[in-house]
Amino acid sequence: MACSAVRCPILRNSTVRNYAALAKAAQSSPAATVDTQVLSNKVTVAALDNNSPLAQVSIIFKTGSRNETYDTQGITHLLRIAAGLTTSRSSTFAITRNIQQLGGNLYTTVDRESIAYTLQVTPDKLEKALIFLEDAATRQVFKPWEISDSTPRLRYELSTIPENVRIVELLHKAAYREGLGYSLYSPKRQLDKISSETLQHYVNTWYTGDRCAVVATGVSLSEISPLASRLQLGSGAGNTVPSNFKGGEIRKERNSPLASVALAVEGSGFDKETDALALAVLQKAAGTGPHVKWGTSTAPLQRAVASAAGSEPFAITSFNASYSDSGIFGFLLQAPANTVGSLTKAAYKWMSSPNITDADIARGKTELKASILYDADNCTSQIENLAQQTLFKGRVTSPAGLAAEVDKISPADVKKVAGKLTGKLALASIGNLSTVPYVDQLR
Repeated sequence: MACSAVRCPILRNSTVRNYAALAKAAQSSPAATVDTQVLSNKVTVAALDNNSPLAQVSIIFKTGSRNETYDTQGITHLLRIAAGLTTSRSSTFAITRNIQQLGGNLYTTVDRESIAYTLQVTPDKLEKALIFLEDAATRQVFKPWEISDSTPRLRYELSTIPENVRIVELLHKAAYREGLGYSLYSPKRQLDKISSETLQHYVNTWYTGDRCAVVATGVSLSEISPLASRLQLGSGAGNTVPSNFKGGEIRKERNSPLASVALAVEGSGFDKETDALALAVLQKAAGTGPHVKWGTSTAPLQRAVASAAGSEPFAITSFNASYSDSGIFGFLLQAPANTVGSLTKAAYKWMSSPNITDADIARGKTELKASILYDADNCTSQIENLAQQTLFKGRVTSPAGLAAEVDKISPADVKKVAGKLTGKLALASIGNLSTVPYVDQLR
């Protein structure tokens, strides 16, 4: 059994959910289709019976760090850590031992808008294993001594956050402050401050049928519908506070020869599908790092910064993250402290007035479609993408269908959203910041 946060490679798309990730569907053969159903308890069920040798079932809730408050920051991090602890029906030992004996894997992932409990097991062991998935997701009791015993794990994770993840978290804090600005990781001041009662109240408030989906791959709809129908969930849709891009900056001084800088403006939420897809294309067109080992990138953002860097080393990638009602678009940059300031200004100058050709846009569309289709071959991406689409869109689009939607994006659509990348700035920086400009110095 394992717990994991969403991953954050620096030279790829953002760790948080973006529109392209949201709209990707699980891989399917030509004969396989996704069956969906909304049950009487308001839980949405979706299944892709693709004859996979591995069955995957995920119970996902529409709640994440954006639903925390100032006093409960870190609660979703603790919920992820607490997955698999004693429930009203099974002990920690029983869950761990039985999943192990069945040859399965039970893990939890979180992002800013969702938390998912996922089971992977061979189809012949599925019925026995589903009991423990149900327990971990919906029958928590949060015994105080078990929650207290989780503190060392929290401390360990906080001490090992990579710098590229940390800079993305700070960028969201600078951009949104609250809501989407709350981190996927618990603040150190919150260690041992969140009680069992607070955890139970959060679960009772946000783990409801209206905010829940049960999805599966390698399993038919009839096999998982009984699980979804018997889930012990409350009712109500909750009241998520709308996001508000405020802008600002956060600087973390460190004794380091390097500096990491993240700069962004407000992008688009996936409620505006055309704009969100156009920004996803723009991100690929701008450049997300080299695609060949030991190679370089010839993308326009890379070229703009390289001209200012000369022979100095640097790494840069465009950044795009779309949420249900907002998004951010910008770049992540790392360079030696003595040159990072001039490189930041060069990157911002390009971003504020992107010089992008139709050929760049055509390449960006090709890269985006390839990324969509590559992810369809990964079983973990299959279940995550199916879960996100079912929960947030209420429908599932096949990888081929999404690729067709990307094809419909015209150069004019991309240039239109590129022209809107002005307005408030959010900046986060870590390291030796002696040359890193302040936000007001970029205007």
